[in-house]
Amino acid sequence: MELRHIRYFLAVADELHFSRAAAKLRIATPTLSAQIQALESLLGARLFTRKTRSVALTHVGRRFLDEARATLKRAEQAELIGRRMAKGEIGSITLGCVLSATFGGIVPWSISNFRVLHPEVSFQARAMGTIAQMKELLEGTLDVGFTRAPDRYPTGLTGFVIDRQPFWLAMPEGYPLAAHKELEPRMLVDEPFVAPLLEAEIGFPSNVRAVTPAGASIKIVARVPDIFSALISVAGGVGVAVVTESLAQLPLPGVVYRKVANASRSSDHAAVFRRNEPTPLIRDFIAMLRTRARTI
Repeated sequence: MELRHIRYFLAVADELHFSRAAAKLRIATPTLSAQIQALESLLGARLFTRKTRSVALTHVGRRFLDEARATLKRAEQAELIGRRMAKGEIGSITLGCVLSATFGGIVPWSISNFRVLHPEVSFQARAMGTIAQMKELLEGTLDVGFTRAPDRYPTGLTGFVIDRQPFWLAMPEGYPLAAHKELEPRMLVDEPFVAPLLEAEIGFPSNVRAVTPAGASIKIVARVPDIFSALISVAGGVGVAVVTESLAQLPLPGVVYRKVANASRSSDHAAVFRRNEPTPLIRDFIAMLRTRARTI
């Protein structure tokens, strides 16, 4: 059964006259009659009783009428949704984000601003590390990632810097460096650093090296899986940790923060996505982010 059979049936059911229904459909009356007969043959039941001057629905035809109308309505709704999705008016976008990008405000900003013009678009945002985001982008289970800016993008992915934040140092309360309002890289030589495991990954420059003098030796006393583990270690007196400005706003008993001036670079976050992304909705979202990136 095809949708045209449904439309032909409904036209005859509405008009109860084959010639008028054929004129409404802009097809020949014999063609319409043949199509209705084909539908009846497919169903194995008569839908209309035909007399010389009248047409009436059979019992089966009256029951089939309700289902036919509902089916056509669902088909038209599906077509409308498909067209709107093709235009980027509705749909869903899945985001991955590192915590520093989220707390920095770029992720909430991107969602709220995009939904101003696309109110029927839904978002699913997940906190994920940079490497995990790259993997899921390539697998197609993630649409756009907010990651630490890599030295280079994996094959198949591309992106641009969307946010820049200065570095701060997290240290135990009462730590000697806490006496300063602002720190210089020379002051951090030989300090015991707690560093995330991510910094050991190839292609992601070390935050610790960014806040220490070039060529200086770095003392890393512990490596932890995430920034929260680093802050817990700091609170316990294990060492100090480098954080972004946004994460330096997180209150944690036993931890204080000081900005690091004249670091060799900032903490850059990138919007990452598939090269040659085919989906109009995602392309529109990326275009909005690109406009924002030009203001950096």
